[in-house]
Amino acid sequence: MTRNRARGFTLVELLVVIAIIGVLVALLLPAVQAAREAARRTQCSNKLRQLALACHNYHDTLLTLPSGGINLSTLTGANWCSTGALEHTRAPWSVLILPYIEEGNLYDKFKFGEQFTSSSNVPGSATNDALFKLNNPKFQCPSSAISTRSTNNTDYFAVQGGGPTPDCSTQGGTRVFYKNGAMFWRSGITLAAITDGTSNTYLLGETRYCLTPSGRPDGFHAGWASGLKSDAYGAPMVLAAAKEQPNSIKQHGGNTDTLNIHSRLFGSFHPAGLHMAMADGSVQFVSNNISLAIHQQTAIRDDGLPIGENN
Repeated sequence: MTRNRARGFTLVELLVVIAIIGVLVALLLPAVQAAREAARRTQCSNKLRQLALACHNYHDTLLTLPSGGINLSTLTGANWCSTGALEHTRAPWSVLILPYIEEGNLYDKFKFGEQFTSSSNVPGSATNDALFKLNNPKFQCPSSAISTRSTNNTDYFAVQGGGPTPDCSTQGGTRVFYKNGAMFWRSGITLAAITDGTSNTYLLGETRYCLTPSGRPDGFHAGWASGLKSDAYGAPMVLAAAKEQPNSIKQHGGNTDTLNIHSRLFGSFHPAGLHMAMADGSVQFVSNNISLAIHQQTAIRDDGLPIGENN
């Protein structure tokens, strides 16, 4: 009797199959990664929208948008942003809106009459410094390469204004302060004061420039609850301006000391652009290639210029 033997793959056939599988994986992987990034981008946009709506709810309750950062120092002169006292640092916008993002219990733990931490090397009171160190995922974008459950960073900054020339600066012009935006140093702007139109004016934006512990060898870092500094090394900490092109600095707060970078531009880890929340609560995806003049104008609340006109 003749027995039929099952014929297996030859080595050449097996290698061909493996090669085909490798090609298919290589073709599918970018599509899978793109789908995942699209989902993360949607989540990131929704988080930014919730923060913008929280600012609106704050306005509905207190009749102004939250201050970009409260500071008790009385600042005068051309260099006002460098003449304050650290012990006068108080709550930033990101803490003021906590009750409106379902974080009322956390809000109640802060001591608003005591100093807030600006950066880890400039701690506030014991209570406020301990809260500064907490991770808060509501300020973290899922696409961010520097956001983890153990970091206290933020991926969202308020827009303090825009244009080529800041109102004040420190560190040779690398740390900039503006007052022509929706939220800035000791601001209290109403929506009615945004005369360029709330749908035409930035309110919040994405950032990749919040300094994390891995950005400097000494581990000094900022966070989502950082108060605004006003000493000789003053920095707006949780605010940025549309001074430079979005994402034009490729480093980020996880691999670079960004204290001299973070206030001048917005950025993200998304391909090709970033999300900006408008003062009407909507969120737009802004290309990295946006005209710098238009980008700067959109950060100003009351320049009275049609979009596209030069200042």
